[in-house]
This record gives sequence, structure tokens and C-alpha cells, in this order.
Amino acid sequence: MVPAKESLVKEMLKTVRIEAGDEEDCMICLEELEVGFDASRMPCSHTFYGDCIEKWLRQSHYCPICRFEMPAN
Repeated sequence: MVPAKESLVKEMLKTVRIEAGDEEDCMICLEELEVGFDASRMPCSHTFYGDCIEKWLRQSHYCPICRFEMPAN
């Protein structure tokens, strides 16, 4: 697997606050994203816990849900 380009990960991930009705599961750790919690959203609009997606992108440059490609090293 090819990691995402580290210098662009922070730039491309957006921090979002989970609002009522937006609750979903982080598809990496399978824990629920709770209302009021800050999460990270990829350019493809999939949302994860920040630590989970950053760890994932250090191993793979693909979104774990839709296979959106982040820039690779």
C-alpha cells in the first residue's frame, strides 16, 4: 500500500463538528461519531475520527469507503 502525501493530509482534511442528525460510525474503528465531537472529513465527504483517518492515510492513500485517491508520495 502507498501512503498519502503527508504534507497534504492536514491541508485536505477538514475539521467538522458533528451535528444532530449527522451521527454516523467511523468506518475505521466502527465507533459512533457523537454529536458535538470534532471529526475529520475527506474531500470525498466521508467523515472519520481524526486519529483514525490520519493513521489510515499513513498506510494507504485511498478513502476506506469509496477509494477516493489522496495524493501519494
